[in-house]
Amino acid sequence: MGNKIFIFVPINIGRNLESLLKRKAPNTEFITPSSSSEELKYFETIFAENDLEKLPEIIVTLQSEILKYMEREKVKNNFVEFDSSFPKLRKDLSKKNLFPTANYIKPLLFTPIIMLVNKDVKNQPTSWLDLLDERFNGKIIAPDSKTPVSIAFNFFMKDLAGGRDVNKFLSVIKYSGLPFDVITGVNKGYYDIGLLPLPFIRYSMGKNLNVVYPNEGTIIIPEMMFLRKNASQSAIDIAKYLLEKNVQRFFSQLGALIPVIEEIPLPVEIKNNPNFYWKDWEWYNKLATK
Repeated sequence: MGNKIFIFVPINIGRNLESLLKRKAPNTEFITPSSSSEELKYFETIFAENDLEKLPEIIVTLQSEILKYMEREKVKNNFVEFDSSFPKLRKDLSKKNLFPTANYIKPLLFTPIIMLVNKDVKNQPTSWLDLLDERFNGKIIAPDSKTPVSIAFNFFMKDLAGGRDVNKFLSVIKYSGLPFDVITGVNKGYYDIGLLPLPFIRYSMGKNLNVVYPNEGTIIIPEMMFLRKNASQSAIDIAKYLLEKNVQRFFSQLGALIPVIEEIPLPVEIKNNPNFYWKDWEWYNKLATK
């Protein structure tokens, strides 16, 4: 079996994390797709073949789409359940039901999604449901439709709407480009509102933009780690390394992402707003696999 690791993390930390891992495991092949579309195509290929010999030893992804493949026993059975040698989820996150019920999933970090609003917009939205107001039709921009942020936003909004038809609303959102394009579009007034992963608000400072933490809570999506059965000791060491203090501190301080171990404080951007729109993993899995 080849010593391969698939890893796709938010772009603001991708290169630095890859450099860290290559120093840690110089003889390992790291598979790092250049886009979310490429990532989805990769999953489609490896899970369709269902060849254990070709599966990476570790898969790290923010894509909720992977849960659809894990619904199939032939896929899920290729991965181990994480044992007690891996650290437990921090208590403040466990209390919010962010601990997976499936032991073959290990959260590596969590990414909140917030609203970015042009300062010139009157009666600024304070709730996710405010976006359904007709005045915002065609005035909302989000990253490319294949990104984890936009995929998750779609199914979370359907849940938030509580049975109201949101398909028309979703159909007029502009899904295009990267988070940087969202910032530019809202800052220049081409759009009133942008959907953005929390880390990128650092690039919005000093611009004509307000950051809004919606009343229902920030949408939160988990970066998930899966470890293949019969993985090498080197791969197991890397999986544990990703949960060590130095790497988790890197996620929090440099990446503005939510760390999963107890010893590392939350990033300053979320420390005063630790309110998440999240029920439990069974609920998230059901939304993601519909």
